[in-house]
Amino acid sequence: MPSQTHPTNAPTLVQLSQLTGDTWARELVPRLPADLAAQARTHQALQRRRGLLQSTDLLRGLLAYVLGAMSFRQLGAWAVLIGLADISDTAWRKRLLRASAWLLWLLGALLAGPPAPAWLPASRRHRILLIDATKLAQPGGTGDDWRLHTAYDLEAGRMAQVRGTDRHTGAHLGHFALQPGDIVVADNGYGYRRSVATASQQQAAVVLRITPATFPLARVAGTPFRGLPWLRRRGPAFRRVTVWCRWARQRYAVRLIAARVPPAAVRAAQQRRRRRAQKHGRQVQATTLSLAAWVLLITTLDATAWTDAEVLRLYRARWQVEML
Repeated sequence: MPSQTHPTNAPTLVQLSQLTGDTWARELVPRLPADLAAQARTHQALQRRRGLLQSTDLLRGLLAYVLGAMSFRQLGAWAVLIGLADISDTAWRKRLLRASAWLLWLLGALLAGPPAPAWLPASRRHRILLIDATKLAQPGGTGDDWRLHTAYDLEAGRMAQVRGTDRHTGAHLGHFALQPGDIVVADNGYGYRRSVATASQQQAAVVLRITPATFPLARVAGTPFRGLPWLRRRGPAFRRVTVWCRWARQRYAVRLIAARVPPAAVRAAQQRRRRRAQKHGRQVQATTLSLAAWVLLITTLDATAWTDAEVLRLYRARWQVEML
């Protein structure tokens, strides 16, 4: 292994040492998915061997490159010294670029969770993506240095897509490649008309939590829909209405579902809003406190296939990506 020209943390050296000798074959390879080689071919990471005998050799080299903090030239020399592969630094660089989709699949497979929830009707199952973004800090940073945009496949119990950006890139569905029939479930960080348009253009459906002030709605005739008077009106604790939203000169029919929150949860939510407003030196608005009593969801799912109660239950499944 070439000596480093810059300080390297001891934990990194310990991790890298596990990639040498018999430790790799004895302790790491058995923990990898059984279809690792087949997926490498499917994701075009190892179509032509050319110096690499198997997919585990490619993975071993890529991990050494990351954990060793070395150049591709150093990686090539290290691979030759341990008898892993005899390919150029340019070849290693190309291998890394082609392995992105395969490595993303491997990440999802290793993080796989429990099987699909039993309450999802088999006749109506599509790929259900729980979308969320989280902040990542770097040493000496501000705590909001990087953002990780994730899509968790609820049925497969694993990550479907991951994208890292800097702090200046906001959360939106444009980060993800959606497929026809996908169902996107996200909180009010994605609760904007743009999300409805982005998903609809890719023939996907959405279940989004919204705030009325940032999600203008209209009735079928085009007149504004007043959400607050609708909620304040006496009626059931669970209600729905079909309305419209507009984005980029296109109209989209959506279903607005409102579910009243239990009193104890309302008090807790209102207290959180008061603390947040106090932290930023603002006065909490009465409207904000009123909305804390409701969960407001927008969905483009077909009402004949997904009832209001099922849509609400689907949104509540978001806790799985939150835990992840």
